[in-house]
Amino acid sequence: MTALEWLEMLRPGLDIDAGLWAAWQRLDTALDDVADDDPGTSDPATRSRWLRRVRTRLAPHRGTGLWQAGAQFLAGYRDLDLREATGTGHGQMILDHAPDLLASHWEQQLAGGALVGIAATEAHGGSRIQEITTTARVMPSGRWQVHGSKCWVSRLTESDAFVVFLRDPAGTISAVVIDAATPGLVREPRAPSGLGGWSWGMLIFDGVNLDPAVCLLGGVGEGLRIFRDRFTGFRPLVTLCALGTAAGVHDQVRRLLADRTARGIVPRIRDNALITLGSTWAQINAAILLALHASGPDSHDLTARLGKAHGVDTACHAVAALAPLIGAVGFQHDHPIAKARADLAALQFADGIHDSLYRSGGSELLRTATRWARLQAA
Repeated sequence: MTALEWLEMLRPGLDIDAGLWAAWQRLDTALDDVADDDPGTSDPATRSRWLRRVRTRLAPHRGTGLWQAGAQFLAGYRDLDLREATGTGHGQMILDHAPDLLASHWEQQLAGGALVGIAATEAHGGSRIQEITTTARVMPSGRWQVHGSKCWVSRLTESDAFVVFLRDPAGTISAVVIDAATPGLVREPRAPSGLGGWSWGMLIFDGVNLDPAVCLLGGVGEGLRIFRDRFTGFRPLVTLCALGTAAGVHDQVRRLLADRTARGIVPRIRDNALITLGSTWAQINAAILLALHASGPDSHDLTARLGKAHGVDTACHAVAALAPLIGAVGFQHDHPIAKARADLAALQFADGIHDSLYRSGGSELLRTATRWARLQAA
């Protein structure tokens, strides 16, 4: 199978017209083209520069909604590093919430392949955004001065700007846009284990000076709403990229097993391998359907949270089950399946640790049931 064939099998149950399908086909071809000069993963800096070039080359392929959902799957099928290959990414927060002049500027930048990072996580964890300590203090001029630090920031050195969540002078949570070249903004990379295509590490604010009239998103105190809205839309896209990676591994394993039997290297494929192929195919497809549903315009935050945790867990479990079917070759450090396993494992921590996502989802489900029970009792 190919990446498009995975989507083709689900097409009868999805609202995919001929125009959308043709757009996916064009992107699929473009992704094959950009892969021709992939430098590999031995030199992270070289790979990082290549990924930025890929993003610029694919900038003409843009869309929203279901198009972007499919684009994430097609990109992940090749390599989870391509999760930022298309679309506006976290820059969408600027387009949705910035003052008109700033939004117009970034619309042009993003159309040319610019990249925006997000800085929310601190040492206590990313899910408890209400407790952040990065603080903006108002100066006599009315400008804000920002002090603090963020950790585990992805696309650390590649981003042209960051959407930063901080405690504003009113004591509430706000979101601001800070250009990557702003004085006082210090980037300290760390070497990640998995998801190494983009840089990752600490972002330090040492007296960063900004004008809230220009850089503030939404308004004072709007940070929590912007964060939640963003991740409701973003998590399904991350999930589809991860499931694309699992689908790509599934096809690699199938092709290798078929080749070994065709050449007589092995007399037959054992039943346990056939069972694994069948069960993981079903698991991946079921998770894709949930993620596509979660990426729709009427999606709920609960679906995004639980769908992300379930979808990435499904991808991790599927790849872990598939890898042993091809033997030791798949456990070489530079093998794409070994890379996929490490990347997917890291994604269980990025954009929400899964235990936290499941727990918050379970809590919401219980609250809903409790309200219903009280109404019935009344």
